[in-house]
Amino acid sequence: MVRNRIRIVGLGLLLIAGGCRSVRPASDPRPHGTIPDPPKIAWLTLRVPEDIIKTDGDSPRQVSGHPDGIAVKNADGDLVPLLPIGVEGAVEIWEFASEPLGGGWISGIDPSLIERCRSFILVSNATDNEPPSELIVPRRRAIDAVVLEPTATPKAGTAIVMSSLARQTPPEQAFMADLLEAGFTVITTAPPVNAIDRATGGRTTLDIEDDPELAGRMFAAEVDLACTAWADGLNAVLTHLRRTRNLAAPPLVLIGVSSGAVAAPAVAARLHDSFPIEVAVLIAGGADVASILLQTTLDPSDLRINRRGKRVDQQAADAFASSYHRTVRLDSAAIVEWLGRRPILLLEGGYDTAIPSSSRSLLDRRLRHPERWWYPVGHYGLFVILPREGDAIVDWIRRSLRPTTEPSTVD
Repeated sequence: MVRNRIRIVGLGLLLIAGGCRSVRPASDPRPHGTIPDPPKIAWLTLRVPEDIIKTDGDSPRQVSGHPDGIAVKNADGDLVPLLPIGVEGAVEIWEFASEPLGGGWISGIDPSLIERCRSFILVSNATDNEPPSELIVPRRRAIDAVVLEPTATPKAGTAIVMSSLARQTPPEQAFMADLLEAGFTVITTAPPVNAIDRATGGRTTLDIEDDPELAGRMFAAEVDLACTAWADGLNAVLTHLRRTRNLAAPPLVLIGVSSGAVAAPAVAARLHDSFPIEVAVLIAGGADVASILLQTTLDPSDLRINRRGKRVDQQAADAFASSYHRTVRLDSAAIVEWLGRRPILLLEGGYDTAIPSSSRSLLDRRLRHPERWWYPVGHYGLFVILPREGDAIVDWIRRSLRPTTEPSTVD
C-alpha cells in the first residue's frame, strides 16, 4: 500500500514538473534559406548482396521467408512472413506479408488516424575489411521502417521518426498520433539490430580497462556501422516508396528520440541529396557518443554493448576517448553543426543522467543554440510528458516550415 502511494505521488510530481516547460528562443530565430551540402564524409562501404528475389524465367517469384540471421516475430513469438522486394543500393528490402500495424509495434495508435500501413525490414552488410577485420563487431544489421499514411487531409508532408532503443514506446506512439492527425505521413524506425554470428554473438564487446586504445577503435566501428545501417536503410526504403507509390513527399521533418536524436545528424547528411530535411526535432539527445558511454547511468546491455573489466579509471577513459575520436567517422562536430543550418527544436530533461549534461550542452553548442524546451525531469520523465507536448511540437513544426509573423502559442 505504501509503495503504491509513493508511486502515485511520484507520478503526480512528474506530471506537475511536466507542466513547467521553460522555453529558450533560438539564437537565430529564422535560420531559413538554402541549406548547403553536408561536409564530406568517408561513409563505410557496404557489401552489395546477391539478388534476394529468386527468378523463374523472366518473371520474379517472390517467396515468403526471412533475411539471413534476422528473425522477425509477432507478439506471440511466431515468425512473421516477409516478402523479399529487392536490393536498393547495397540494402536488402523485405516487406511484411500480412502483419497489421508493423506486427503490433505501434498498435497503440488509433487505427482511424491511419489510411494505410506498410512495414519493412532493411538489411545491410559491412565488408570484411571495413571496418578493419581485426575489429570484431557485428557486420550484418537490420532496421525496421513502418510507414503510416494519414486519413487526415490536407497532407502536410513526411515525418521521419527515429525511435529510442526501447522501440516505439507508448509515449512515442502518442506523439506519432498527433503527427498523423496533422496530416503527416509518418515513417518510424528503431535503432539497428544485429544478426547473430559466431564471432560476436550479435554484440560488440569492449574491454576499456585492459586495452582502451583497441576499445576506442572498436566502439568507433560500432557507432559508424550502426549509423550507416540506419542511414542507408532509411535512404533505401524512402527511395523505394517514392519510386513505387510517390510517397515521402516534402516537406520532410526529422524527429529523433534518445538514440534516434544522437544518430539524426548523420542520417540527415546521408538523406540530403534525395530527401533533404527541412526541420528537425531532437528529444533527449546528446553529442559525442564516447562521452555518453563513459558517463551514462544506463547499463551497457541497454546500449547493446558488452563491457568487461572494472570501473574505468580516468587514464583509461581518456585513452579510450582519444582513440575513439581519432577513428570515428560519423560522430563529428561538423555534421552536427551542418544540421543546425535549419530550424531545430531541442527537448531536454534537465535532470537526465542517461544522456550526461556535458553531452547535452555540447549538442546545444554545436547546433548554435536552437530553440530549446527544458523540463525539470530525467530521461524517462521526458518520455512520460511527451504525449502532452505533442500538439505544441506539431505547432512548432508547422510554424518552422511556414514562418509567419503570428505569435507562437508556446511562447
